[in-house]
Amino acid sequence: MKNMIQPGQFYAVSLGPGDPGLVTLRAQRILEEADTIWYPATVQPDGSVQSVALDILLECRLDETRFRRMELPMSRQRQRASKVYDHTWSLMLEELLEGKRIAAVTVGDAGMYSTLTPLLGHASEAGISCSMIAGVPAFIAAGAAAGIPLVCHSDRLTVLAMVDSTDEVDRALEEGGTVVVMKLSTLRHDLVPWLEASSTSFLYAEKVGMKGEFMTSDIEDIRNRSIPYFSLLVCSRNGRQQ
Repeated sequence: MKNMIQPGQFYAVSLGPGDPGLVTLRAQRILEEADTIWYPATVQPDGSVQSVALDILLECRLDETRFRRMELPMSRQRQRASKVYDHTWSLMLEELLEGKRIAAVTVGDAGMYSTLTPLLGHASEAGISCSMIAGVPAFIAAGAAAGIPLVCHSDRLTVLAMVDSTDEVDRALEEGGTVVVMKLSTLRHDLVPWLEASSTSFLYAEKVGMKGEFMTSDIEDIRNRSIPYFSLLVCSRNGRQQ
């Protein structure tokens, strides 16, 4: 009787915000040992492919023949995204059932607003053993780069992402403590007017740890910026930082 092949292991590997130096030693080890490494990428309107995750992987000195691309839509339309994730998982599952070790990577931390969340759900439903490898979130790296303690003592920390209006930020601030808004592009048209009307102290950061990193606490510095997807705001009601 032939021995049955045991299913492989699925790893959700966090790469940190963009600086390869913030990839943890454990993440590096898992990536070196994995049979295949799946990274998220987005096809742009001009047909080019963009992937911050791939940029980080290329700095980690790994065997690129093990790389596999996941073309994921940067869309809030769940139905379209769900079909893409279902197809991607079917390809991964084939390898897992062959006993392979798969590492799927994400920018930031795999447990925080991650592109890997649906795949973790699929792995759980399929009974596949999976492990999450922690990483440094962008707002933690931004606070460190700016030399700003995000919270002290018993301060409250609230993290939001892709909010629909500044009202959500106001409600969070009313509860006290520090509020972080990630994926700030949804507020690109309202951000400056809201900051001008508010007494909120803030740190604005974009592309933390990546080429083109930018941080400021001056409204004038962001008045004409595009506010990209990889941007965030750290704010409180303690008076604007200068």
